Amino acid sequence: MKKPLLSLALLAFLGSSTLGLGQQKPLAYLAIESHHLIASYHLGVGFQKTTHLIFPTAVTYVDLGSGSIIADKAQGAENIVKVKANAAGFAQTNMTVLTTDGKLYSFLVDYEKDPKVINLNFAGAAGNGAGGAAVGLASREAAPRHSVEATAAEVSGKKRTLRRRVIAKDAIVLGLHGLYTADDLFYFQLVMRNKSNIGYDIDFLKFTVRDKKLVKRTAIQESEVTPRYVYNGQLSAIPGTRQLDRVYVVPKFTIPDDKILVVELFEKGGGRHLALKITNQDILRARVLSASPATVATR
Repeated sequence: MKKPLLSLALLAFLGSSTLGLGQQKPLAYLAIESHHLIASYHLGVGFQKTTHLIFPTAVTYVDLGSGSIIADKAQGAENIVKVKANAAGFAQTNMTVLTTDGKLYSFLVDYEKDPKVINLNFAGAAGNGAGGAAVGLASREAAPRHSVEATAAEVSGKKRTLRRRVIAKDAIVLGLHGLYTADDLFYFQLVMRNKSNIGYDIDFLKFTVRDKKLVKRTAIQESEVTPRYVYNGQLSAIPGTRQLDRVYVVPKFTIPDDKILVVELFEKGGGRHLALKITNQDILRARVLSASPATVATR
């Protein structure tokens, strides 16, 4: 007699549970209304041409839908982003830009072999004129202090202070020789060497923080670190069998252990692209610069 009683009790419990679930209200789904939508601009970019986007205020964030395109701020102009194809004939992707005035700009990006429009102005300035004359649209940061310039120049001449952090491809070498910190700033001492007889023209060099497991970039978010000053930034060509030393000054930061800092070097009109990986342990080894740029505190 015990088994039937247990069975009846179990059935009664399941019935009451089912009844209780049936009485619950279904989840509510809110409709997306038209005023919630943000329209996307169409953007066509090529492999041999660079497209410049001019915004009314400084750019704080750029997200790329895939590695098929590359984007970077124009050096010395915080409100200008330059974009180009990283591969010919790529599938449509997207790009999102945020600016300091709180605006979001959404783009659907397609490949165009020969784009006719390569400069877009979202700043609301007047037209360029029939001759395509330059317009004063660049929003520059305050000029770096002399101490920052002097410190960067001093760092550029220092000997290697880090373990081997070098990547080489197609006779082009990119290396991090030293990393220093002072006044909440990092000084990245980068060396770019051209071992070939063919000149190398620099198009982009950018710092991005990414997940370690997704360094090859798919449709992932990445956080860009924007330099405040670049020593030797005006030099953008590396002749054959020559070397270029640069020092990138960026705000001090750290990254989680599951992230990695990637320094990417892109060739203008070519395919010799390099990506140097830097870990949080490398960053924590930064040497402290004293008040005088000529001396370095030992650790």
